[in-house]
Amino acid sequence: MSLPRDLLAQAQLLATKEPRRPKGASLRRAVSTAYYALFHLLTDEASRFLISGSNRDSLRNLVARGFTHSEMGRTAKAFLSGYGGLTQHIRNIISEPSEYPDELDAVAAAFYDLQRARHTADYDLSARLTRDETLTLVRLAETAFADWEKIRTHEAARIFLVALLMNDRWKRQ
Repeated sequence: MSLPRDLLAQAQLLATKEPRRPKGASLRRAVSTAYYALFHLLTDEASRFLISGSNRDSLRNLVARGFTHSEMGRTAKAFLSGYGGLTQHIRNIISEPSEYPDELDAVAAAFYDLQRARHTADYDLSARLTRDETLTLVRLAETAFADWEKIRTHEAARIFLVALLMNDRWKRQ
């Protein structure tokens, strides 16, 4: 199993760990882990897309370290409203806007929602999480994994991957 899939399984385990009265710490860690599962899936996919070839893991790991949560969140927010919501600089590089996959909106929305939920789980100690809310967020990550698998080789999905790393820099041009 890959790290992202291991993290997704860990999130599910944490969300269901205590059968009767879940501990807040377990629920908070489940939400955070679900986010990191999707984060690592996308950074791994992007690194593999950007750095091809065998025996390139060291370079891929360096590229993966270049992603920032804040830029990824801003980029996901830009993509979650579909092709029409994208800035002109990104629309200009998508050659087939009519083939823009709906699943990309769903992956972007899941990333954005999970990132916000992780911030709440990790930093807002007054927030009370329920098992149902937590399981909904874990399922959101699972659905994003499935949606990503459907579109991972699509041109718009690959542009999304690069934008997760470069979008702020593209805006400066």
